[in-house]
Amino acid sequence: MYTIKILRGGLEKRDQVIKALTERLERSRFTARLEPATIYARGSVEGFPAIFVKPVRLRQAKPYCGQHAGECQINPFTKEPPRKPNAKYLEFADWVEFHGVVNAVLNRLRVHADVWSTPTETRGKMWIRKDTRARVRYDSDTEYDVYGRAVHTWNLGTDDQFAGGAA
Repeated sequence: MYTIKILRGGLEKRDQVIKALTERLERSRFTARLEPATIYARGSVEGFPAIFVKPVRLRQAKPYCGQHAGECQINPFTKEPPRKPNAKYLEFADWVEFHGVVNAVLNRLRVHADVWSTPTETRGKMWIRKDTRARVRYDSDTEYDVYGRAVHTWNLGTDDQFAGGAA
């Protein structure tokens, strides 16, 4: 799930973001459905306007081997990269580019919003924006499994990965 939670400006600002993001996506290599929503905090009767963005896909299929962070693994027995079927799914670099499109629209409109996704490869929220601070750096942590293979895990977003900004 990809979520844009509008912090200031109410329904009017949410609708403005939906319109601008829809226009921007039409000129990009991405497609997505933007669903207006409301997010309620636990115990709260007043909700925040939000946008659920799903499913995010590429307009044109390309070789795909997964959403994993880092480089594709080489098969230790054949010494070759995995076969990549064509698909419209996003890989790590595609996601980073899509996050940039979303943040550019929000910056242009001077929107206060929290933006996150919940990719299946991680536990917790992958932060893309915190209020007016767009995420500008994405990286992964590397560990090694019992067979010595590198396992890359997306960094969920540390404070030093966000650009300062004021709307």
